[in-house]
This record gives sequence, C-alpha cells and structure tokens, in this order.
Amino acid sequence: MTDGKEIITRMTEDIIALCDPCMIYLVSEKHNSKGALTGFKVCVVVPDSVGASSLETRLLLKTDCPVPCDFIVYNLTDWDEHAEDDCSFAYRVENGGELLYVKRT
Repeated sequence: MTDGKEIITRMTEDIIALCDPCMIYLVSEKHNSKGALTGFKVCVVVPDSVGASSLETRLLLKTDCPVPCDFIVYNLTDWDEHAEDDCSFAYRVENGGELLYVKRT
C-alpha cells in the first residue's frame, strides 16, 4: 500500500510535468479511521499565460491518482491579488496550506 505522502508527492510531480506551475499548495487532506489517505485538495498557481479553467480540466483528465484529488487553479496575477485579502480563499491557502513546490527562477 502506498502511503499518503507518496501519493501527494507523485501527484505534485505529475502537476509539475503537465503545466510548469509557479507554486503548488496542499490545501487539505482526508484520512480514514486507520489513518490512510482517502482524498486531498491542491491549489496550483500558474503563469498568467495559462488558462486556469482549461488547466483544471486537463489536470483532472491527465493525472491518475488512487484517491480522489481536487484541483484549484489560480493565475499568478489573481493569486497575488487575492492572497493579500484576509477574507479570501487564496489568503487562507497561503497562510494555512502546505507549500509543496515553488518554481525557482
């Protein structure tokens, strides 16, 4: 059996290969009573040149995960704008999510 961290790491690698993101955050993860991962949500921040909604669809179609995985995709400009607003989802992710990947420039 693959553990939860391995599943999330593999999915992070798949996302990087598909879209060359700026950042990937783990937003949430769910576990059963035995502690096994049963699902998770990631937030992917991509350059403005990438269509966020079409990328979300492509990620759903082109990745293979043994547990349910939800994607939230932001363009960098939208992310920067919303991450400063303490009432926004992006702010909660930036301040409470786990940063899985950041592109080195």
